[in-house]
Amino acid sequence: MNHGMRLVRFEGDESQTMARVPSSQVELTHFRNVTNNVVQDALNVWSDIWGELEGDVARGATVVPQDGKGFTPSCGWPEFLEKMWVLRQNLAFLSRFSRR
Repeated sequence: MNHGMRLVRFEGDESQTMARVPSSQVELTHFRNVTNNVVQDALNVWSDIWGELEGDVARGATVVPQDGKGFTPSCGWPEFLEKMWVLRQNLAFLSRFSRR
């Protein structure tokens, strides 16, 4: 049983369907696909950021003292901060998207 709306163009005696409102199942599949892509992007950015910190700053889940040496990301501060911004934007999007 389809309760979706149809847009119809009339030409003479015949009608032709131009577009249909997607079913709930299609919308749910779309929601899952978009969410999965944004989560994967966030995880990829997190992995890049963690890779910068591993070794010199962190070993596993433990933060290592720096002996007075400052941390400088190998990719440079602009790219590192851009990755942080992308991660924040992905998480904010997921938060807004999942509330709808």
